[in-house]
Amino acid sequence: MSNRRFLLLTLLLTLAGFALRIYHLAEQPASVDDYSVAITAINYLENGQLGPTMWNHPALRNILVYWSMQLFGSGLWGVKGWSILFGTLTVPLLAMVGRRIFHSGPVALIAAFLWMIDPLPIDFSRQAINDIYLAFFPLAAILCAFVFRERRNPWWLVAAGILFGLGLASKWSVLFQLVPTGLLLLTAEWKQRTAGEAGRGGRVLLLVATLLVLPATIYFLTFFPWFGRGYSLAEWPALQHAMYRETKLHTGYHKNIEGDHLAYQWFIRPVTYRDIFFYRGDAGAVRQEPSVEENVAILFVIADPLVWLLVLPATLLAGYRGVRARDEGLCFLTGLFYLSYLPLAITARPIWVNTALVVLPYGLLAVARLLWEGLGRFAVRNRLVVAYLALVTVIAVPQYLMAIGDGLRLPYFRDYLLNKYAHDEELAR
Repeated sequence: MSNRRFLLLTLLLTLAGFALRIYHLAEQPASVDDYSVAITAINYLENGQLGPTMWNHPALRNILVYWSMQLFGSGLWGVKGWSILFGTLTVPLLAMVGRRIFHSGPVALIAAFLWMIDPLPIDFSRQAINDIYLAFFPLAAILCAFVFRERRNPWWLVAAGILFGLGLASKWSVLFQLVPTGLLLLTAEWKQRTAGEAGRGGRVLLLVATLLVLPATIYFLTFFPWFGRGYSLAEWPALQHAMYRETKLHTGYHKNIEGDHLAYQWFIRPVTYRDIFFYRGDAGAVRQEPSVEENVAILFVIADPLVWLLVLPATLLAGYRGVRARDEGLCFLTGLFYLSYLPLAITARPIWVNTALVVLPYGLLAVARLLWEGLGRFAVRNRLVVAYLALVTVIAVPQYLMAIGDGLRLPYFRDYLLNKYAHDEELAR
């Protein structure tokens, strides 16, 4: 596939992804998380206070959302603009990273397409909460790392370090993508013998500075509002320990555990994620015949079994092929997926499906390769792939409507959602 064709198709997928992420977004009511993100951003930047939401995670989101609210106000673009931007840009990032891993334009575009229409990335690209950051920043950093290898320009490595630092300042799980990327670059640098031992040592020090020191510095700097409240440097480790303890145990969630919350189940059975909240009524308005559709929004995500259930076989096969053929790209992809997924899969505390955004990009890359390479033995491979993607698209239509809160307007799904959630605590209040 020519570069021109690849870039054109990537652009079309990006524009389609953007349209899906903003369609009827202005009509989608603000959730409790949306309000909490805005309040938390103000609390943090103006008072150095952590919370009320996700106090145990790093604070980059608070800084970004506060800046965007200063620029665009506290409406849709001020509060959700970063999620929309990052969620949209993950589409071309996945395509460009995939092409460098597999050296295949079709595989990269299939992965980008699957990400573009998956309801989970769409849902969290439309929310202020920062889970979508965990797909964007690592992919952007990995792309910069690949470009550094191609062009040998150290500024691309600096860019990768900055992006990894911003990712760590969003959530600590980005460390699981930083480690295999650092090992990939370190291995490549160690194999370089043209500059001698001194030159090789200098390149290794550059990697350490850009992929360890620089990200750690950026992470530290995002706590400047907290220090501005009057805390000392000696108290910062205690804060990190408290954040780690809450992240590890999530004691605040154990009283009301509901929904799919076991990470090991993500790719072995269809899992769901949902948010329920109320529309804000207009001041003075009286509804003569109030209905559920007019008062309640249910954002409901169902993982597509045609895609998600292929992730584990696809990643295992990629790892097997990578080891047997000594394929650097496949080994790297397998490391990205399993180093990110296994710590989540074996942990005992609840982990909801939104956290799957950490690993889903790498799973979709493996699925795309499985489709393209696995069907390569058939003369009609292109038609089979198109048929599969068409079926995924047909299933994605009701998935999309439910993910943006229109599920109650669909006849069959309305009954399902009401029967399943009509008596939830949140609706009973």
